[in-house]
Amino acid sequence: MTRPLSRRGVITGIGLAGFAGGQTRAAMPHAAGGPRRRLLIGTLFPETGAQTLLGDEAWRGVALAIDAARTKIDADIEVMRADAADPDSAIQAMIRKAGKASSIDMILGSQSSTASFAATAAAELAGIPYVELDAPAGGVTRRNFRILRRLCTTTAAFTTAAQDTIARIVAPGWKTAATRLRLALLFDIGATDGSFAGVMLAGLRQAGVPVTLSMAYATAAPDLDEEVGRMRDARIDLLIHAGRTDHVLLLYQAMQEARWRPRMIIGTGPGYGLAEIGRTLGQAIDNTMVIGNPLYGPGAAAIAAAYQARYATPPRGAASLTTHVGTTIAIEALKRREKLPAALAAISLPHGSLPNGWGIKFDQSGQNQASFVTLQQWRQGALVTIDPKMPGAAKPVLDL
Repeated sequence: MTRPLSRRGVITGIGLAGFAGGQTRAAMPHAAGGPRRRLLIGTLFPETGAQTLLGDEAWRGVALAIDAARTKIDADIEVMRADAADPDSAIQAMIRKAGKASSIDMILGSQSSTASFAATAAAELAGIPYVELDAPAGGVTRRNFRILRRLCTTTAAFTTAAQDTIARIVAPGWKTAATRLRLALLFDIGATDGSFAGVMLAGLRQAGVPVTLSMAYATAAPDLDEEVGRMRDARIDLLIHAGRTDHVLLLYQAMQEARWRPRMIIGTGPGYGLAEIGRTLGQAIDNTMVIGNPLYGPGAAAIAAAYQARYATPPRGAASLTTHVGTTIAIEALKRREKLPAALAAISLPHGSLPNGWGIKFDQSGQNQASFVTLQQWRQGALVTIDPKMPGAAKPVLDL
Protein backbone atom coordinates (compact mmCIF):
# COMPACT_ATOMS: atom_id res chain seq x y z
CA MET A 1 0.00 0.00 0.00
CA THR A 2 1.66 3.21 -1.16
CA ARG A 3 1.83 5.87 1.55
CA PRO A 4 -0.73 8.61 0.85
CA LEU A 5 0.28 12.24 1.01
CA SER A 6 0.08 14.21 4.22
CA ARG A 7 -3.20 16.01 4.94
CA ARG A 8 -1.65 19.36 3.96
CA GLY A 9 -0.03 17.90 0.84
CA VAL A 10 -3.21 16.16 -0.24
CA ILE A 11 -5.40 19.22 0.13
CA THR A 12 -2.88 21.39 -1.68
CA GLY A 13 -2.42 18.85 -4.50
CA ILE A 14 -6.11 18.25 -4.98
CA GLY A 15 -6.81 21.98 -4.95
CA LEU A 16 -4.30 22.56 -7.73
CA ALA A 17 -5.66 19.63 -9.74
CA GLY A 18 -9.21 20.87 -9.26
CA PHE A 19 -8.48 24.29 -10.71
CA ALA A 20 -6.27 23.15 -13.59
CA GLY A 21 -9.12 23.95 -15.97
CA GLY A 22 -9.51 27.46 -14.55
CA GLN A 23 -12.41 29.12 -12.78
CA THR A 24 -14.60 30.17 -15.66
CA ARG A 25 -17.58 32.26 -14.78
CA ALA A 26 -20.59 32.28 -17.05
CA ALA A 27 -20.73 35.18 -19.47
CA MET A 28 -23.57 37.68 -19.34
CA PRO A 29 -24.84 38.27 -22.87
CA HIS A 30 -27.14 41.13 -23.72
CA ALA A 31 -29.66 41.28 -26.49
CA ALA A 32 -28.46 43.25 -29.51
CA GLY A 33 -31.85 43.91 -31.09
CA GLY A 34 -34.15 45.40 -28.49
CA PRO A 35 -35.24 44.37 -25.01
CA ARG A 36 -35.61 40.70 -24.24
CA ARG A 37 -36.65 38.85 -21.14
CA ARG A 38 -33.85 38.57 -18.59
CA LEU A 39 -33.35 35.59 -16.28
CA LEU A 40 -31.17 36.43 -13.31
CA ILE A 41 -29.77 33.34 -11.58
CA GLY A 42 -27.64 33.21 -8.45
CA THR A 43 -25.31 30.27 -7.78
CA LEU A 44 -23.86 29.33 -4.42
CA PHE A 45 -21.18 26.64 -4.09
CA PRO A 46 -18.01 26.26 -1.97
CA GLU A 47 -15.15 28.21 -3.54
CA THR A 48 -12.84 28.19 -0.52
CA GLY A 49 -11.96 25.67 2.19
CA ALA A 50 -11.84 21.87 2.25
CA GLN A 51 -14.86 21.48 -0.08
CA THR A 52 -13.49 23.73 -2.80
CA LEU A 53 -12.88 20.95 -5.31
CA LEU A 54 -16.33 19.43 -4.89
CA GLY A 55 -17.86 22.90 -5.11
CA ASP A 56 -15.97 23.61 -8.32
CA GLU A 57 -17.03 20.30 -9.85
CA ALA A 58 -20.65 21.08 -8.97
CA TRP A 59 -20.27 24.57 -10.48
CA ARG A 60 -18.92 23.14 -13.73
CA GLY A 61 -22.11 21.15 -14.23
CA VAL A 62 -24.17 24.28 -13.66
CA ALA A 63 -22.04 26.35 -16.05
CA LEU A 64 -22.32 23.77 -18.83
CA ALA A 65 -26.09 23.51 -18.38
CA ILE A 66 -26.52 27.28 -18.51
CA ASP A 67 -24.40 27.52 -21.66
CA ALA A 68 -26.54 24.83 -23.32
CA ALA A 69 -29.76 26.54 -22.21
CA ARG A 70 -28.76 29.88 -23.73
CA THR A 71 -29.22 28.43 -27.20
CA LYS A 72 -32.69 27.07 -26.39
CA ILE A 73 -34.43 29.84 -24.51
CA ASP A 74 -35.79 33.20 -25.65
CA ALA A 75 -34.18 35.13 -22.83
CA ASP A 76 -30.85 36.50 -21.68
CA ILE A 77 -29.47 34.48 -18.77
CA GLU A 78 -27.30 36.39 -16.33
CA VAL A 79 -25.44 34.63 -13.52
CA MET A 80 -24.30 35.90 -10.14
CA ARG A 81 -21.79 33.42 -8.75
CA ALA A 82 -20.97 33.45 -5.01
CA ASP A 83 -18.98 31.48 -2.45
CA ALA A 84 -21.02 29.32 -0.07
CA ALA A 85 -18.62 30.04 2.81
CA ASP A 86 -20.98 32.73 4.13
CA PRO A 87 -24.43 32.12 2.57
CA ASP A 88 -26.22 35.01 4.30
CA SER A 89 -23.68 37.60 3.16
CA ALA A 90 -23.54 36.08 -0.32
CA ILE A 91 -27.31 36.31 -0.80
CA GLN A 92 -27.45 39.86 0.53
CA ALA A 93 -24.72 40.79 -1.96
CA MET A 94 -26.77 39.23 -4.76
CA ILE A 95 -29.79 41.30 -3.74
CA ARG A 96 -27.75 44.50 -3.74
CA LYS A 97 -26.35 43.70 -7.16
CA ALA A 98 -29.79 42.85 -8.57
CA GLY A 99 -31.36 45.96 -7.07
CA LYS A 100 -34.09 44.02 -5.29
CA ALA A 101 -34.74 40.42 -4.27
CA SER A 102 -37.69 40.02 -6.65
CA SER A 103 -35.36 40.56 -9.62
CA ILE A 104 -33.59 37.26 -8.88
CA ASP A 105 -35.44 34.42 -10.58
CA MET A 106 -33.78 31.69 -8.52
CA ILE A 107 -30.66 30.63 -6.66
CA LEU A 108 -28.96 27.31 -7.44
CA GLY A 109 -26.80 25.54 -4.83
CA SER A 110 -25.23 24.18 -2.72
CA GLN A 111 -23.19 20.91 -2.64
CA SER A 112 -22.66 21.50 1.09
CA SER A 113 -25.56 20.70 3.41
CA THR A 114 -24.15 23.05 6.04
CA ALA A 115 -24.27 25.87 3.50
CA SER A 116 -27.68 24.76 2.28
CA PHE A 117 -29.35 25.13 5.69
CA ALA A 118 -28.21 28.74 5.94
CA ALA A 119 -28.66 29.63 2.27
CA THR A 120 -32.17 28.24 1.92
CA ALA A 121 -33.26 30.04 5.09
CA ALA A 122 -31.83 33.35 3.85
CA ALA A 123 -33.45 32.90 0.43
CA GLU A 124 -36.82 32.01 1.95
CA LEU A 125 -36.71 35.11 4.13
CA ALA A 126 -35.87 37.26 1.09
CA GLY A 127 -38.55 35.62 -1.06
CA ILE A 128 -36.10 34.19 -3.60
CA PRO A 129 -36.84 30.68 -4.93
CA TYR A 130 -34.00 28.29 -4.06
CA VAL A 131 -33.31 25.10 -6.02
CA GLU A 132 -31.07 22.70 -4.11
CA LEU A 133 -29.10 20.59 -6.56
CA ASP A 134 -26.72 18.48 -4.49
CA ALA A 135 -26.97 18.81 -0.69
CA PRO A 136 -28.67 15.73 0.81
CA ALA A 137 -29.17 16.37 4.56
CA GLY A 138 -32.73 15.32 5.35
CA GLY A 139 -33.61 18.40 7.40
CA VAL A 140 -33.13 20.81 4.50
CA THR A 141 -36.69 20.19 3.25
CA ARG A 142 -38.33 19.65 6.64
CA ARG A 143 -38.80 23.29 7.63
CA ASN A 144 -42.06 24.03 5.79
CA PHE A 145 -40.38 26.46 3.39
CA ARG A 146 -42.69 27.60 0.59
CA ILE A 147 -40.23 28.39 -2.21
CA LEU A 148 -37.58 25.70 -1.76
CA ARG A 149 -37.27 22.69 -4.05
CA ARG A 150 -34.62 19.99 -3.92
CA LEU A 151 -33.84 17.93 -7.02
CA CYS A 152 -31.18 15.65 -5.52
CA THR A 153 -31.72 12.75 -3.18
CA THR A 154 -31.46 12.72 0.63
CA THR A 155 -29.33 11.05 3.29
CA ALA A 156 -32.21 8.65 3.85
CA ALA A 157 -31.60 7.22 0.37
CA PHE A 158 -27.91 6.77 1.20
CA THR A 159 -28.75 4.88 4.38
CA THR A 160 -31.27 2.64 2.63
CA ALA A 161 -28.69 1.80 -0.03
CA ALA A 162 -26.08 1.04 2.64
CA GLN A 163 -28.46 -1.25 4.51
CA ASP A 164 -29.42 -3.04 1.28
CA THR A 165 -25.73 -3.49 0.42
CA ILE A 166 -25.11 -5.13 3.79
CA ALA A 167 -28.18 -7.35 3.71
CA ARG A 168 -28.24 -8.33 0.03
CA ILE A 169 -24.63 -8.21 -1.15
CA VAL A 170 -21.99 -8.24 1.60
CA ALA A 171 -23.48 -10.64 4.16
CA PRO A 172 -24.71 -13.22 1.59
CA GLY A 173 -21.41 -12.96 -0.29
CA TRP A 174 -19.53 -13.70 2.91
CA LYS A 175 -21.98 -16.52 3.66
CA THR A 176 -22.98 -15.08 7.00
CA ALA A 177 -25.90 -13.23 8.55
CA ALA A 178 -25.84 -9.45 8.74
CA THR A 179 -26.39 -9.74 12.50
CA ARG A 180 -23.05 -11.57 12.84
CA LEU A 181 -20.96 -8.87 11.19
CA ARG A 182 -18.64 -6.76 13.29
CA LEU A 183 -19.71 -3.41 11.90
CA ALA A 184 -18.33 0.08 12.50
CA LEU A 185 -19.84 3.43 11.58
CA LEU A 186 -17.38 6.32 11.23
CA PHE A 187 -18.60 9.83 10.41
CA ASP A 188 -17.75 13.48 10.69
CA ILE A 189 -20.10 15.74 12.61
CA GLY A 190 -21.01 17.95 9.61
CA ALA A 191 -24.60 18.37 8.47
CA THR A 192 -24.55 15.77 5.69
CA ASP A 193 -22.55 13.03 7.40
CA GLY A 194 -24.13 13.57 10.80
CA SER A 195 -27.58 13.31 9.23
CA PHE A 196 -26.57 10.10 7.45
CA ALA A 197 -25.21 8.58 10.67
CA GLY A 198 -28.36 9.31 12.65
CA VAL A 199 -30.64 7.70 10.08
CA MET A 200 -28.19 4.81 9.56
CA LEU A 201 -28.01 3.94 13.23
CA ALA A 202 -31.80 4.03 13.54
CA GLY A 203 -32.22 1.81 10.47
CA LEU A 204 -29.69 -0.77 11.63
CA ARG A 205 -31.29 -0.84 15.05
CA GLN A 206 -34.70 -1.44 13.48
CA ALA A 207 -33.25 -4.25 11.33
CA GLY A 208 -31.67 -5.85 14.36
CA VAL A 209 -28.13 -5.38 13.04
CA PRO A 210 -25.74 -4.53 15.90
CA VAL A 211 -23.13 -1.80 15.50
CA THR A 212 -19.89 -2.76 17.20
CA LEU A 213 -18.45 0.76 17.04
CA SER A 214 -20.02 4.14 16.25
CA MET A 215 -17.45 6.93 16.10
CA ALA A 216 -17.90 10.63 15.34
CA TYR A 217 -14.98 12.95 14.71
CA ALA A 218 -14.53 16.69 14.24
CA THR A 219 -14.68 18.00 10.69
CA ALA A 220 -11.22 19.53 11.16
CA ALA A 221 -9.70 16.37 12.69
CA PRO A 222 -5.95 16.23 11.93
CA ASP A 223 -5.91 12.42 11.66
CA LEU A 224 -8.02 9.30 12.23
CA ASP A 225 -5.32 7.25 13.93
CA GLU A 226 -7.25 6.69 17.16
CA GLU A 227 -10.40 5.63 15.33
CA VAL A 228 -8.51 3.14 13.17
CA GLY A 229 -6.78 1.73 16.24
CA ARG A 230 -10.13 1.15 17.93
CA MET A 231 -11.48 -0.61 14.85
CA ARG A 232 -8.42 -2.83 14.65
CA ASP A 233 -8.73 -3.76 18.33
CA ALA A 234 -12.45 -4.48 17.85
CA ARG A 235 -11.72 -6.73 14.82
CA ILE A 236 -14.15 -4.83 12.58
CA ASP A 237 -15.24 -6.68 9.41
CA LEU A 238 -17.16 -3.89 7.68
CA LEU A 239 -16.67 -0.14 7.96
CA ILE A 240 -19.26 2.37 6.81
CA HIS A 241 -17.60 5.78 6.49
CA ALA A 242 -19.38 9.09 5.86
CA GLY A 243 -16.80 11.81 5.39
CA ARG A 244 -15.42 14.57 3.20
CA THR A 245 -12.67 14.14 0.64
CA ASP A 246 -9.81 14.94 3.00
CA HIS A 247 -11.26 12.54 5.58
CA VAL A 248 -11.07 9.71 3.07
CA LEU A 249 -7.37 10.38 2.64
CA LEU A 250 -6.82 10.55 6.40
CA LEU A 251 -8.58 7.21 6.86
CA TYR A 252 -6.47 5.37 4.30
CA GLN A 253 -3.28 6.91 5.63
CA ALA A 254 -4.17 5.83 9.18
CA MET A 255 -4.95 2.29 8.02
CA GLN A 256 -1.62 2.08 6.24
CA GLU A 257 0.26 3.21 9.32
CA ALA A 258 -1.65 0.74 11.48
CA ARG A 259 -1.00 -2.04 8.95
CA TRP A 260 -4.66 -2.95 9.20
CA ARG A 261 -7.89 -2.60 7.27
CA PRO A 262 -11.35 -4.16 7.54
CA ARG A 263 -12.56 -6.73 5.08
CA MET A 264 -14.69 -4.11 3.29
CA ILE A 265 -15.36 -0.37 3.40
CA ILE A 266 -18.55 1.32 2.21
CA GLY A 267 -18.01 5.05 1.67
CA THR A 268 -20.95 7.41 1.25
CA GLY A 269 -21.23 10.67 -0.58
CA PRO A 270 -19.14 12.74 -3.00
CA GLY A 271 -16.02 12.64 -0.83
CA TYR A 272 -15.44 9.11 -2.09
CA GLY A 273 -16.36 9.87 -5.68
CA LEU A 274 -13.72 12.25 -7.01
CA ALA A 275 -11.19 11.12 -9.63
CA GLU A 276 -8.46 12.82 -7.58
CA ILE A 277 -9.10 10.35 -4.76
CA GLY A 278 -8.38 7.44 -7.08
CA ARG A 279 -5.24 9.09 -8.42
CA THR A 280 -3.95 9.98 -4.97
CA LEU A 281 -4.59 6.65 -3.26
CA GLY A 282 -3.99 4.37 -6.24
CA GLN A 283 -4.33 0.68 -5.44
CA ALA A 284 -5.05 1.45 -1.79
CA ILE A 285 -8.66 2.34 -2.57
CA ASP A 286 -9.31 -0.49 -5.04
CA ASN A 287 -12.50 -2.47 -4.32
CA THR A 288 -13.79 0.11 -1.83
CA MET A 289 -17.56 0.34 -2.26
CA VAL A 290 -19.16 3.76 -2.67
CA ILE A 291 -22.74 4.95 -2.45
CA GLY A 292 -23.30 8.10 -4.45
CA ASN A 293 -25.28 9.88 -7.13
CA PRO A 294 -25.37 8.07 -10.49
CA LEU A 295 -22.14 8.11 -12.47
CA TYR A 296 -21.71 9.39 -16.01
CA GLY A 297 -23.03 6.69 -18.35
CA PRO A 298 -24.20 6.35 -21.97
CA GLY A 299 -27.17 8.63 -21.33
CA ALA A 300 -24.84 11.41 -20.24
CA ALA A 301 -22.27 11.03 -23.03
CA ALA A 302 -23.11 14.42 -24.55
CA ILE A 303 -22.61 16.16 -21.20
CA ALA A 304 -19.28 14.39 -20.70
CA ALA A 305 -18.19 15.45 -24.17
CA ALA A 306 -19.12 19.09 -23.49
CA TYR A 307 -17.22 18.91 -20.21
CA GLN A 308 -14.12 17.52 -21.95
CA ALA A 309 -14.32 20.22 -24.62
CA ARG A 310 -14.59 23.06 -22.13
CA TYR A 311 -12.23 21.91 -19.38
CA ALA A 312 -9.79 19.73 -21.34
CA THR A 313 -10.25 16.84 -18.89
CA PRO A 314 -12.88 14.17 -18.28
CA PRO A 315 -15.42 14.84 -15.51
CA ARG A 316 -13.88 14.52 -12.07
CA GLY A 317 -16.97 12.99 -10.49
CA ALA A 318 -20.74 12.64 -10.55
CA ALA A 319 -21.30 16.05 -8.91
CA SER A 320 -21.13 17.87 -12.25
CA LEU A 321 -23.63 15.49 -13.81
CA THR A 322 -25.98 15.89 -10.85
CA THR A 323 -25.92 19.69 -11.00
CA HIS A 324 -26.14 19.76 -14.80
CA VAL A 325 -29.31 17.69 -14.69
CA GLY A 326 -30.84 19.83 -11.95
CA THR A 327 -29.93 23.13 -13.58
CA THR A 328 -31.39 22.03 -16.90
CA ILE A 329 -34.70 21.16 -15.25
CA ALA A 330 -34.79 24.41 -13.26
CA ILE A 331 -34.24 26.52 -16.40
CA GLU A 332 -36.82 24.45 -18.25
CA ALA A 333 -39.29 25.46 -15.55
CA LEU A 334 -38.42 29.13 -16.03
CA LYS A 335 -39.23 28.81 -19.74
CA ARG A 336 -42.86 28.53 -18.73
CA ARG A 337 -42.86 32.19 -17.73
CA GLU A 338 -44.24 31.23 -14.33
CA LYS A 339 -42.71 31.94 -10.97
CA LEU A 340 -40.88 29.20 -9.17
CA PRO A 341 -41.58 26.95 -7.42
CA ALA A 342 -44.96 26.43 -9.11
CA ALA A 343 -43.40 26.05 -12.57
CA LEU A 344 -40.91 23.51 -11.24
CA ALA A 345 -43.50 21.56 -9.27
CA ALA A 346 -45.59 21.24 -12.44
CA ILE A 347 -42.87 19.14 -14.11
CA SER A 348 -43.33 15.38 -13.75
CA LEU A 349 -41.01 12.89 -15.44
CA PRO A 350 -40.71 9.12 -14.89
CA HIS A 351 -37.55 7.37 -13.74
CA GLY A 352 -35.01 7.15 -16.54
CA SER A 353 -36.06 10.38 -18.22
CA LEU A 354 -32.99 12.41 -17.25
CA PRO A 355 -29.37 11.80 -18.38
CA ASN A 356 -28.41 10.32 -14.99
CA GLY A 357 -31.46 8.07 -14.83
CA TRP A 358 -33.51 10.21 -12.46
CA GLY A 359 -37.05 11.41 -12.97
CA ILE A 360 -38.98 14.34 -11.47
CA LYS A 361 -41.73 13.99 -8.88
CA PHE A 362 -41.92 16.55 -6.07
CA ASP A 363 -43.68 15.80 -2.81
CA GLN A 364 -45.36 18.39 -0.59
CA SER A 365 -42.10 19.23 1.17
CA GLY A 366 -40.42 20.14 -2.13
CA GLN A 367 -38.31 16.97 -2.33
CA ASN A 368 -37.84 15.18 -5.66
CA GLN A 369 -38.91 11.61 -4.97
CA ALA A 370 -37.69 10.32 -8.35
CA SER A 371 -33.98 10.76 -7.54
CA PHE A 372 -31.83 7.91 -6.26
CA VAL A 373 -28.29 6.82 -5.44
CA THR A 374 -26.35 3.84 -6.78
CA LEU A 375 -23.77 1.39 -5.45
CA GLN A 376 -20.33 1.82 -7.02
CA GLN A 377 -16.83 0.39 -6.55
CA TRP A 378 -13.29 1.60 -7.18
CA ARG A 379 -11.54 -0.56 -9.77
CA GLN A 380 -8.04 0.27 -11.01
CA GLY A 381 -8.38 4.00 -10.44
CA ALA A 382 -11.95 4.40 -11.71
CA LEU A 383 -15.42 4.13 -10.24
CA VAL A 384 -17.76 1.58 -11.81
CA THR A 385 -21.41 0.90 -11.05
CA ILE A 386 -22.01 -2.43 -9.29
CA ASP A 387 -25.60 -1.76 -8.27
CA PRO A 388 -27.58 -4.90 -9.23
CA LYS A 389 -30.63 -2.71 -9.94
CA MET A 390 -28.78 -0.86 -12.72
CA PRO A 391 -28.56 -2.33 -16.25
CA GLY A 392 -25.06 -3.43 -17.21
CA ALA A 393 -23.69 -3.19 -13.67
CA ALA A 394 -20.40 -4.95 -12.94
CA LYS A 395 -20.24 -7.82 -10.47
CA PRO A 396 -19.19 -6.71 -6.97
CA VAL A 397 -15.83 -7.69 -5.50
CA LEU A 398 -16.43 -8.53 -1.86
CA ASP A 399 -12.98 -8.06 -0.31
CA LEU A 400 -10.57 -5.14 -0.28
